[in-house]
Amino acid sequence: MKLTQILLLAGKTLLLTLLLLQPALAERVEGLYTLRGLVPDSSDATRAKAANQMLQELLVRVSGTRKVLEKMPPEDFLVEPGAFRDHPQRALWQALSNAQTLVNQFSYSSSNELIMLENGNQVRAQQLELEFDAAGVNQLLRRMEAPVWDINRPRTLFWIALEGRQGRYLVSPQSNEPLSDALKAHAVRRGIPMVLPDSEQHPFPPTLLSDVWGGFGQQILESSAPYRPDAVVVARIQPAGNNWSVQWQLFTGMDSVWHRSSAATLGAVLNDGVDFAAEELSRRYASQPGQGAGRYRILVSDVKQARDYAELMRYLNALSLTSQVRVVQANGQQLLLEVTLRGGLDQLRANLALDGRLTEASFLGLQQLSSSFDPGRENQQQERATGQVDAYLRWQTRQE
Repeated sequence: MKLTQILLLAGKTLLLTLLLLQPALAERVEGLYTLRGLVPDSSDATRAKAANQMLQELLVRVSGTRKVLEKMPPEDFLVEPGAFRDHPQRALWQALSNAQTLVNQFSYSSSNELIMLENGNQVRAQQLELEFDAAGVNQLLRRMEAPVWDINRPRTLFWIALEGRQGRYLVSPQSNEPLSDALKAHAVRRGIPMVLPDSEQHPFPPTLLSDVWGGFGQQILESSAPYRPDAVVVARIQPAGNNWSVQWQLFTGMDSVWHRSSAATLGAVLNDGVDFAAEELSRRYASQPGQGAGRYRILVSDVKQARDYAELMRYLNALSLTSQVRVVQANGQQLLLEVTLRGGLDQLRANLALDGRLTEASFLGLQQLSSSFDPGRENQQQERATGQVDAYLRWQTRQE
């Protein structure tokens, strides 16, 4: 590779990092543990069956991966649970087969949809809404040794270039509302805060379509900047015989990854792209069982007031990645914390980067801020203890 090519590649990588690591707009996924579905009636038996089906969708949404379904009980267990009396997974399978115990509340609303009964008759469906208990679902996922993903998730921008009967165009609410709605609906099912380009709010540069089609990362990321995404997905979809062929690429600021797929319908290939993004983002942000799990010490600066302390502790304890937060020492505006993580420090850093409340700080910078270390014996012991730190972070107080 020529030197000019190497420098160009390095420049693109730097631009990608700067754009995706700028102050971002990571979003809280509201209603993550609430699901809706159509049912033929409001009987207890129908609701119990619907709850078990919705739980499977919810487990995928909260964990971020469809692999969690591999740990669902087999059909034989549902038919004859007594035959599995001595099976080591019996208790877990029973919990997975009794989803109603995880439902906090439910409600019904009218619907204009028709639903087919087993006898072939059609009836007007009702929409059932179930609100599941977040703590109970998270605990169930941990029993399954599955990932748990926080409700604070990366804001993900999708650039999709589609070659259809009308030629090539970028999929947006202005260019193709039905496809945009379908994409957003599947993103909701997977718990991804999706952003689609808006040509009215942010007019497209004249060359953007060809940039997306050609995979020119630098130009695409420059056009992405106004949306302030945490991740960017780029796709090129075109007909291939009787199928649709697509090449996906996900940029996260930490890395990028490719994925190729094909499907018979446009809806299926678009869903596959959303699934690809969800699975890859979950790998980076969800607490993965056994991956770097353990106790870590972090030193946090700029904890100036009692309110800052309360907000910091509430913030850290709310992360699904943390199981315990303990104060080791307090020193002026600095706190030394022992944090027990279900995943590793890299995952913690990735999650903290989403909203910027805790940012990386240098060890030397923190030491320069502290003026309370004296050469006395007590403070020498304190300095040695403070030196045993795995990460140095700075707390950002919310502006009123």
